[in-house]
Amino acid sequence: MIRSLVRSAGLGLLVGAVLHGSALAQSRDTVRTARDTVHAAHDTSRAVRDTIRAARDTSSAKPGGLVPVPGPDTAALAAQKRDTIKAPLAHAESPVLADPVGSYRWQGDEIMASGAYTLADLLDRVPGVTTLRGGFIAAPSTAVFMGDAQRVRVFLDGVELRTLDPHAGGALDYARIPLWPLEEVTVERGASEVRVYLRTWRVDRTTPYTRTDINTGDQQTNLYRAFFGRRFSHGEALQLGVQQYGTTPSRISASSDQLSLMARLGWAHRAFSVDGFLMQVGSHRGQILDQLSGDSLPQLETTARDAYVRLGLGDPDAGPWMQAVAASSRYTFATAGHDTTSGISGSGTIGGTTTDSTRVPGDTIVSRAQYTLSGGLSRWGLRMSAMERLTAENHVQLRTPSVRVSTDWHRLSISAFAEGKGIDSTSRQELSAVLLPLSFIRLSGAVGTERDTRMADSALSPQYTRAEASLRIHDFWLTGGMIRRGAVSLAAPGLVADSLETVREPSATATYASVRGRLWKAVYGDAWALKWNDSTGFYRPQYQERSRLYVSTSLIDRFPRNTFHFYAGLTHEYRSATFFPIAGNVVRLQGYRSVSALVEIRILRGTLTYQLTNVLGEKYTQIPGFLMPRQSSYYGVRWEFWN
Repeated sequence: MIRSLVRSAGLGLLVGAVLHGSALAQSRDTVRTARDTVHAAHDTSRAVRDTIRAARDTSSAKPGGLVPVPGPDTAALAAQKRDTIKAPLAHAESPVLADPVGSYRWQGDEIMASGAYTLADLLDRVPGVTTLRGGFIAAPSTAVFMGDAQRVRVFLDGVELRTLDPHAGGALDYARIPLWPLEEVTVERGASEVRVYLRTWRVDRTTPYTRTDINTGDQQTNLYRAFFGRRFSHGEALQLGVQQYGTTPSRISASSDQLSLMARLGWAHRAFSVDGFLMQVGSHRGQILDQLSGDSLPQLETTARDAYVRLGLGDPDAGPWMQAVAASSRYTFATAGHDTTSGISGSGTIGGTTTDSTRVPGDTIVSRAQYTLSGGLSRWGLRMSAMERLTAENHVQLRTPSVRVSTDWHRLSISAFAEGKGIDSTSRQELSAVLLPLSFIRLSGAVGTERDTRMADSALSPQYTRAEASLRIHDFWLTGGMIRRGAVSLAAPGLVADSLETVREPSATATYASVRGRLWKAVYGDAWALKWNDSTGFYRPQYQERSRLYVSTSLIDRFPRNTFHFYAGLTHEYRSATFFPIAGNVVRLQGYRSVSALVEIRILRGTLTYQLTNVLGEKYTQIPGFLMPRQSSYYGVRWEFWN
């Protein structure tokens, strides 16, 4: 009965989108737009231009054609454009990516159109990153880079996100980082780590923006999402958003649900802005059974709250700028029966300090404050910035300075990054460059070093190297590359398996190849494959591959106002066997392959989506003992409008 109502509501929303949506501007199918994008959800100036263009087209109708509909003249609409577009709220600095096809940046509705449930689904596309999940959407998920759980860092509007869960072993749970409040996700591949920059949604129009999403699917999954945003006449900003989902993955797991909220209040005038942002994620996770040992992850109630106040002067993308941010993170959790000795009882880290989670109360509140002061200059192809980050937790303060200098010329990009001791007691330095000697040849590389200040042994200051060479053939790029890591101590991703251990590994090298771009007309490909030189490395398979073949077209000749878009794609993923050190033993996890499909159809501002995961019904795990879901479908509608 509930599913029928949801389907009816989704159909109603699609009809509303068709009847009330407004036409978008004309666009051409290019390699860059052919990525998962269906339309730019927050391109506010485009919507106004479309209104003006529509008025001109109507008023100039030829004799015998459609009768023009009375409405405001062009001059009035042009005045409205000047009045309704307000100065933008400040945003954090993002790195310049010298990637010819922009494979690791998702903007606007590209994020939702990618079919990603969590941040881990986006990181699956980055060579060298291995995602680890304990089950379906509500289950814990994290990622390792070159086998290390602490080499993937996430920043939300410039604020570094670090786990506050003492049971997580220092690993960040991506299931608790909602994608829906974001307007941009940028992945920077450094030499020694992967840095993920999340930019939250901002509005700049006085015309109210509203969006409603409804999705349902197998495993009793239902999701509801709503947005509202508006700028006022004097530059004030108000944004609200909410998402709720519930799911029952299988017979061996209890139902789980999550409620996330987002709110922003701000004001901007010319180059100055101030805003306050709040994001809260409340999760109820049912018991997840371990199929190997009979142990389980107990029922868990958590609430994660991240908030900040930001003062900004200038734009990090143009000219001089400066920002000050005061942020607070708060995490509340309670296990069923206050039992912390089952399933997740093990060692963990809080702010770099090792703790024994068996001593952590079953109902606990952990908080952390973070203050950043940053500034820089972006001009003449040169970008320079510096930041001082102060982290305060448990009456302990840590200052972390960082400096970034980059140039982005016509055929050469160079970037240097240095950071002092962070929460993990590690300092790092990196230098990367991209050279385009010819329009169809690209050479890139990065070198870096790290040092754990807690260790006196110089051998624990490993060197990192990444090198790539790319060749463009027509509209797609062929790339070959390698990454090398020195001898390191691998941090355990202790989100689900408390007995996972931190291990020491010798140096390792991986080679990889990728293909990205247009293959033929509206047919595109995006594939990469990677092989490590050793076969027994921990927390990473020796062989890893991900490929996507898809059709993406707006049929511009038939729909010149870009009122239609069609996307259909198949994704194949393969991993060889993976080894996990558990309680003094080595567990070999069998390799697997999986296939998923995604179809999206946009009509005006309404988008129908259908996703089928694990098409082959493969029975597999990414972490020992915790099964991934069998074949499941997920479908719904996204509908946005300006009113």
